[in-house]
Amino acid sequence: MISNAMIQKWVRMLRHDSVLHVEQDEGKYYSVSEIDGYYNNFCGKIQNTKNFDDSGIPQNIASHGNDKEQVYFPIAIFQYGLGAYDFWLETKKREYYNAFIAMADWAVYNQAESGAWNTFGVLHYNNPYSSMAQGEGASLLARAYKETENQKYYVACIKAIDFMLLPVTEGGTSEYASNGLILKEYPDKAPVLNGWIFSAFGLFDAWKLTGKQEYLDAWEKVSNGIKNSLCKFDAGHWSYYDMDGKLTSPFYHSLHIELLKALNHLSPDSEYERYIDKWGSEKNNWIWNKVAFVRKAMQKITEKQTEEWVMVS
Repeated sequence: MISNAMIQKWVRMLRHDSVLHVEQDEGKYYSVSEIDGYYNNFCGKIQNTKNFDDSGIPQNIASHGNDKEQVYFPIAIFQYGLGAYDFWLETKKREYYNAFIAMADWAVYNQAESGAWNTFGVLHYNNPYSSMAQGEGASLLARAYKETENQKYYVACIKAIDFMLLPVTEGGTSEYASNGLILKEYPDKAPVLNGWIFSAFGLFDAWKLTGKQEYLDAWEKVSNGIKNSLCKFDAGHWSYYDMDGKLTSPFYHSLHIELLKALNHLSPDSEYERYIDKWGSEKNNWIWNKVAFVRKAMQKITEKQTEEWVMVS
């Protein structure tokens, strides 16, 4: 049976009152050649995040059944920092700059020597690591280094990417395939499209930061992997969340489109344009939009329960 916490999560989504599902369009201030604003717009995270510790670090609520815990979730913290950075670029208000630096400092102080962040340990997953956390953390740290020239951010950024690029079989988050490089949001589960792309953005930033050929080579392999795999995320009338065939909610379907727009600016390709147009047309179809929401809700309700927790707010 679906928990009360999960029901409340979906009600918040319907009200557009979920910090986990705020509108995220293409970034406004990013650059192809320089480290600047972020590629996806996280500013809504700033406006909708309501739960902080005494130091101003965002906290989330994790749930299993009707049990709840207040946790630090690296992905949410890094996204908050990137949103604060874009707000600072837009307004030059010091409060946003200070929040951005506070999130970058949290990233440095909570990074393991290996370069990893324990991302899914708070959800009791068997594998606590995530390419998405590694990539977004690296993007945050690259921008902190740009603004401060403090080496601690540079070093932490490189460590994050080097860990991300380790094969899953060696404890990392990458799967090296013949048709490209898969960056895995969940190393022991099927590839997730949005997590793959967010991870790739961090790799692109590491290349811009360092100019290292190995990062450029990896970026090209990742780009090829995403392009070659988009057909596997296409449900015919909608998009799949992952390669296991889980249908996306309307939120994630829209996010796929916005992420592909940015990716197409960084590495232009007709395959990206094809799915931007196709999925965009399906998004604007009222019937498919509502069908997708209902099917996704039923999918969640009937999912087999595991010992893993879920983030509900």
